[in-house]
Amino acid sequence: MQASLIRTGAIGRPSVNRTTEDLVPREVLDVLIRRECARADRNGREFSLVLFRVQNTKRTAVSTQRLARTILGRARMTDEVGWFSDHYVCALLPDTTARGAQSFSDGVCDMAAQKGQRPAAILYSYPGNWSTNTIDDPPVVNATKGHQGRFSDDEDDDNSGPRGNGGNGRSNGNGHGNGQSTGGNGHATAARTFDQGVTRADLLPAFNQGLVGELAEGAPTAASMLELLVHPLPVWKRGLDVLGAMLLLTVLSPIMALAALGIKMTSSGPVLFKQKRAGLGGRPFLIFKFRTMVTDAEARKRELQKFSEQDGPAFKLTNDPRITPIGHFLRKTSIDELPQLWNIVRGEMSLVGPRPLPVDEAEGCEQWQRRRLDVTPGLTCIWQVRGRSTVTFAEWVRMDVEYIRRRTFFHDLSLLLQTVPAVLMRRGAR
Repeated sequence: MQASLIRTGAIGRPSVNRTTEDLVPREVLDVLIRRECARADRNGREFSLVLFRVQNTKRTAVSTQRLARTILGRARMTDEVGWFSDHYVCALLPDTTARGAQSFSDGVCDMAAQKGQRPAAILYSYPGNWSTNTIDDPPVVNATKGHQGRFSDDEDDDNSGPRGNGGNGRSNGNGHGNGQSTGGNGHATAARTFDQGVTRADLLPAFNQGLVGELAEGAPTAASMLELLVHPLPVWKRGLDVLGAMLLLTVLSPIMALAALGIKMTSSGPVLFKQKRAGLGGRPFLIFKFRTMVTDAEARKRELQKFSEQDGPAFKLTNDPRITPIGHFLRKTSIDELPQLWNIVRGEMSLVGPRPLPVDEAEGCEQWQRRRLDVTPGLTCIWQVRGRSTVTFAEWVRMDVEYIRRRTFFHDLSLLLQTVPAVLMRRGAR
């Protein structure tokens, strides 16, 4: 692999000597992105990816070559420039925050606009501020056609580029280092007008075509890099999910009806409990469960947080005073989880996958622990059959990462079969 990267110009070639013939091909770019993710997980730094849309998909076209040369001219020796797709040339910027990437993007687009049409630019950052996005408005991208907002003036750019000029949030410098913005987690929050001719499918890698949809105006300045790293559901897995969930909904419907009746007769409030949880790529979704607690349980969670028996950001409490009498039974038997079969039918969850955490708990995860967001969350996984509440949170996440690396049809089938005795024996259930 090292020799391959050198031959393609991905490493070991000074920035000043690179030409458009040295642009990194897509397959190498994918490796480099994941390598930067691993480094960021280890050292806690941030990196960014900027995509520039070309006017002509023919790579030898004058406008495309001019844009590529402009990007190469502004790139540092440690940056990588390559073909994200036929529609985009991209720059991979190590140790660069969203604010620094914004400065780089604006500089490239300003220079390109002097000789032709201003390109649309899309910013991604890792780890990203995915948790602030709403369910209806997913984190998308921005276009450098015009924007509003003001950035802070106290940023520190390691590349010594001039700071942004304030009023329009646009930087006139060449640096793109580690400057911080006024947005959460160092992410700028200026809104931008987006090129209506570009769809979300145009922007995502080939392995991430499961998340498609039209882009919205006024999107966040930088989308989370997590959206580029997710593994969509394979066809076999989605088929297994739909067939399995529909079959279970049919077979277990009498039990679900009795559970709903029991909840309604023993406590006031709705039968179903809905909660925002972190799904694929960190995108929040509403999970469905049978209500096992009093109606003000969420409001009382903060006062009970100090009694949590689970280390890390997850909250677990054996004798939780918020649980209703019938709630104890529903939890011990895992019947309270059955409404999530509907989440599986909707495509928000899978039969097998890491358990989705509430958004506030997911926010507390360490950076490396967010790897569990690379796949669709599930109803059961290795954690459910190996002890659940008897392991530390770090061990829990390592089990999830182990599953991600071994996600196959037969492994999923094995975990589903192991879940049955785990549920019947109530191992680790609270």
